[in-house]
Amino acid sequence: MADTFLLEIVTPTRLFLSEQVEEMTAPGSEGEFGVLAGHAAFLTSLKEGELTYKKGKDTKRITIDAGYAEVIHEKVTILTENIKE
Repeated sequence: MADTFLLEIVTPTRLFLSEQVEEMTAPGSEGEFGVLAGHAAFLTSLKEGELTYKKGKDTKRITIDAGYAEVIHEKVTILTENIKE
């Protein structure tokens, strides 16, 4: 699907999530940012806070520790020390 992208959330011990999503918002160290399919590539650091993602009508929220986000063509990778479920 052209209007989704792969979101992967990874901790040092496991792959927490690997799903096609429509939208994601994360707590960047310089401020909150959002990603849609086709977003420009970038790399940024993350601060502790709430990450949200949407798939269809469902919105999921998780709390992450500080880490890094890599946005590339049709994929976002979140690297974080810990996830608070």
